[in-house]
Amino acid sequence: MKPTATVRKDTPADRLRSQRGTDVDWERLRQEFPLLDRCIYFNACSLGPLPRAGMQALREYGRVWDRNGTVVWFTEWMPLLERLRSLVGQLLHAPSGTIALAPSASVALMIMASSLLRRTTRRKVLIGELDFPTVGHQFLSRPDVTVEFVKSEDGVGVSPQAFAVRIDQDTALVATTHLTYATGCLQDVRSLVQVAHEKGAMVLVDGYHTVGCLPIDVGDLGCDVFVGGSLKWLSGGPGTAFIYCRPELIPELQPVGTGWLGTKDFLTFSLQELQYAEDARRFEGGTWAMPSHFVAAAALQLILDVGVDRISERLRDFTGRILDRCQAEGIATSTPVERERRCGIVSLHCERPEIVERALREDGVIVDSRPGLLRLSPHWALRPQELDRGLDLVVNRMAMARA
Repeated sequence: MKPTATVRKDTPADRLRSQRGTDVDWERLRQEFPLLDRCIYFNACSLGPLPRAGMQALREYGRVWDRNGTVVWFTEWMPLLERLRSLVGQLLHAPSGTIALAPSASVALMIMASSLLRRTTRRKVLIGELDFPTVGHQFLSRPDVTVEFVKSEDGVGVSPQAFAVRIDQDTALVATTHLTYATGCLQDVRSLVQVAHEKGAMVLVDGYHTVGCLPIDVGDLGCDVFVGGSLKWLSGGPGTAFIYCRPELIPELQPVGTGWLGTKDFLTFSLQELQYAEDARRFEGGTWAMPSHFVAAAALQLILDVGVDRISERLRDFTGRILDRCQAEGIATSTPVERERRCGIVSLHCERPEIVERALREDGVIVDSRPGLLRLSPHWALRPQELDRGLDLVVNRMAMARA
């Protein structure tokens, strides 16, 4: 039996399938996100708003479970997992069999760190000093590796050259983020991969802050592992992360610690023999987070139907508009002005950002704060006039905090 559809019929996503090559009806898409009627949402890179398709998918999850009981695994749930892996493959332009699911990016990093380090006797890991804490924590918790943090020259990003001079014959892995979460700076991953591979080091990329807002082709990037998740720009909520592994590398990697669902044929119920799955499913291991995966699949289908390339250009327009306003107001930012070096985030230098964040919430504007920074990541379905109104409120609250 085919899996029950997790995107309801006649959604904006369905209509977009027949609109390829035409202008996107952004106003119609805005109706897919009820949260946008209640606030000006400048925090999509923290938690993407839930689309109507995701709400419907949650209801569908409960309905088919209640209707079918145990057999739902084979009638709806397992096919849904295959569909979700396929959708992630489309998102990353990854070949079949190279995508695995995980409950969080932290778990995905843990699995792949163990697998990659088991493959080599090298024991040094390089991490950018501006990377997300989970990347550092993952390797700092491992007593068998030496972690070195590569400094940023400008406080905005870390160049491939800065990594290159630190890579030596003991460097097993460069682990870094695709986009610097606090500044919104895109890293030159392709150049980084080239210099790392020339020196025999592998590259693991945490792309959680770019999936859904930037077109990604993992084959073009050339990285060994790419990790992402549905929480942010993909609007799929927590509980769904994913792993891409370079196909040539998969047979060489064996995760340290796994579960029966990561084996070649888990229905054999083999206890005394471990045969990993031949494809990337070997990195999954345990029971899947099915409610989250239902939502993630529905939301991801919507994103793919809109087109990440279209979303990316709109977000670059939005962030360019924010940067222009900040320049006019004399507000310093930590985000590159060059269009190709940024996408969906602009970070503003701000006194008492946590107080400004709370005040803006009272105004109906949802932002995020980091030490010394106010981070804006507008959702792509906002109206341009809503973006401008939100910026008016941001500028006003920041001025009040300085007074």
